[in-house]
Amino acid sequence: MSVAGRAAVSRGILLRLREQLEFTKKGQELLKMKRDHLASETNKLLSKVAERNELDRRLMQAYESLKAAYLSLGYTGLQSQAAAVDKMEIRVRPRSIMGVMVPEVLIEKKANTNSVSSSSASQAAVELNNLMEDLIKLVEAESRLESIAHELMMTNRKVNSLERVMIPGLLELISYVEGRLEEESLEEFFRAKLVKQVIRRGKK
Repeated sequence: MSVAGRAAVSRGILLRLREQLEFTKKGQELLKMKRDHLASETNKLLSKVAERNELDRRLMQAYESLKAAYLSLGYTGLQSQAAAVDKMEIRVRPRSIMGVMVPEVLIEKKANTNSVSSSSASQAAVELNNLMEDLIKLVEAESRLESIAHELMMTNRKVNSLERVMIPGLLELISYVEGRLEEESLEEFFRAKLVKQVIRRGKK
């Protein structure tokens, strides 16, 4: 921030600049706290998202069980077994993490596979039911990660802007005003001294 050509300064301006600097530093600390919290939340979500490969393996395993049940019961028989399973009920509600709105998925009712009579269909139903809960949590984590990662990037930019531009600029401006006030104070001192000397000479 250039200080060239700046005009009149005063104690009031210096006081306001110091207050602005203090306010900016407090804002910087709050943003750092937010950034650290979001970074911690991002790391947790990344560990959950990393489970995708394992879920893919389980999904293929469940698909093989479902294929075996299809070969055993046929389309109509498998459809009949599936109709006996109570549906899973979920609810999605918004949740705030450091001001970032993310989805929270609540499983209000799990699917009941006890009514499936066929052993092959029962195995496939149990595997798919267990897998479905984990898939829902994975989708929840991926959705949260996208929102939080974006906010983390924006917050980091704000912190960098304060550290590299605003705070150094305010410090430079404060230094400039302090220097100008010191110069004016010295000029006033010498001017007063000179006036006293002139008055003394006039009295002689």
